[in-house]
Amino acid sequence: MTRRPALLLAAITALSVIPSRALLAQETTALLSSCLSGETADCVLVAPRLATGSGIEADPERAARLLLLACDLENGSGCAELGRWYGRGLHVSSDPSRAIALFRRGCEVGDGGACNEASLVYEAGSGVVPNMGTAASYADRACTLNARQACLRLADWLERGTGVSPDMGRAAGLYQKACDLEEANGCIRLGVMYEEGRGVDRSEAHALALYRRACRIGNAVACRLPLLLREGLEP
Repeated sequence: MTRRPALLLAAITALSVIPSRALLAQETTALLSSCLSGETADCVLVAPRLATGSGIEADPERAARLLLLACDLENGSGCAELGRWYGRGLHVSSDPSRAIALFRRGCEVGDGGACNEASLVYEAGSGVVPNMGTAASYADRACTLNARQACLRLADWLERGTGVSPDMGRAAGLYQKACDLEEANGCIRLGVMYEEGRGVDRSEAHALALYRRACRIGNAVACRLPLLLREGLEP
């Protein structure tokens, strides 16, 4: 009698468990169907699976076409993803010129990731003439669209005067935005400015609060900063 419930439970469990590969295939098929019905966000999700054969037969060319479809329908994430593929020669032949065109397009329709990628291309000169002014312009747009790495990079350029006119006040504001977007390095860099009184009024209290925040976000370096390690000041 005692074995019966256990055996019954085991049988029910066995019947209810679908192998992970089957689940992946079902999910991928559903995403593809949704994509072909006009859900461009699902095109962006299914394209990498289709390119690599994850839950579906690999077809990189079709995957690229789906991303292009999403981009043409003004899904900036589709433009950005396909741009990364062309920029890195991932699943498609490398084509830096096509990559930057896709990043520009994605940025135009409001995708922060695409704007950030365009900024990186102009900073590095990948397939274009390096231009820090243009890189800063795209980084500014990306930051406005809450791409936190763009906020951090632009703040760094403004603090150091790298390719742009130095502007410590604006740098501080961008570090703050990066920090607010949970970019720990933005919190740390702004904390250093407050600790040293550069571009802002010196304030160890503000610096401490920023270091604590970076530590809580998960930045191990922030947790070991001297200001936090003083006696009685725990993260």
